Amino acid sequence: MKKRILHILSSNELAGAENVAINIINNLSNTYECAYASPEGGIKEILKVSGIHYLPLEKFNVLQIKRAIDLWKPDIIHAHDFKATVKCLAASFFIPVVSHIHQNPKWLKRVNPYSILFFLACFKIKQIVVVSPGIKKSTLLSTFFKRKTTVIKNIVDIKQIKEKSDGTLEEAYDIAFIGRLNRVKNPLRFISIVEKVKEVIPNLRVVMLGEGPLETECKEYIKKNDLEDIIDLKGFLPNPYPLLSRSKLLVMTSLSEGLPIVAIEALALEKPIIVPRLEGMEYIVDKSCGYICNSEDEFVSRIIYLLNSEQTYMDMSIAAAKQAAELCDMNLYRRNLDQVYQSVIY
Repeated sequence: MKKRILHILSSNELAGAENVAINIINNLSNTYECAYASPEGGIKEILKVSGIHYLPLEKFNVLQIKRAIDLWKPDIIHAHDFKATVKCLAASFFIPVVSHIHQNPKWLKRVNPYSILFFLACFKIKQIVVVSPGIKKSTLLSTFFKRKTTVIKNIVDIKQIKEKSDGTLEEAYDIAFIGRLNRVKNPLRFISIVEKVKEVIPNLRVVMLGEGPLETECKEYIKKNDLEDIIDLKGFLPNPYPLLSRSKLLVMTSLSEGLPIVAIEALALEKPIIVPRLEGMEYIVDKSCGYICNSEDEFVSRIIYLLNSEQTYMDMSIAAAKQAAELCDMNLYRRNLDQVYQSVIY
């Protein structure tokens, strides 16, 4: 009989961590019986299409998580990110918890109420998975919990992404932004960069995919600065790949990241990426397939150069596909996760 794993997430929409959980479930379904629990929302239809057993939570609290655990009766709880980890530990005393950390927030590197709470939680966590070596090296995990912390870098199913990117869209864009419209993803900085690029490339075409608490501010900024003819705000799309495929570049402006799935997805679709200098980005991007930028002005100059340099763009597109292939060894990914689960069960 297959061991049961319950993946628990705090968000009800599709983003990086949710993509990772779905990827894990799909690729380990021959070995483990898996289910997905989260607050009910847009994720429900995505899981239905993927054929994943879904346990909706009325609220993301300890009581609702405990009910899902009692219903599914998992052998392992796979909690994604900090909030889910702490609440899963409180909801279950006897089922081992694997904590999967997708972000590298600044608070994890300092002594504060959040880091103290997670530090205490780590004593009960059976295994900790981090998506970037930087998360392990620069935090309390490297000092106190090194033996129970494993680095498993995020990957994507390149074949599946290419299949989903097929379409007959007439729209075409120079730059794409994909992510939550929140403080961490910093979409207002992205729009500011676009505004400056427009001064050099007046016929620029930009698409932004995502929704979130800064959506109204983004719309107001776009309208105030006469960017409505330049930037298409598309909101959340369950399948962003056709639009990403029809864009030349992916630009990220995040304040923090773990190992961003969307960057790897862009590489898989042969798109050069331009990203901020954050810990862990060097594991995805090098000068062959994109640029890591230190300032807003550098973002602007790199975007302009790449959009105006046909040969450089073609070379980077080829290198992007090669980089994605090297990053996404699915067999190794499955083996690493299986080792984590086996160490918890036995």
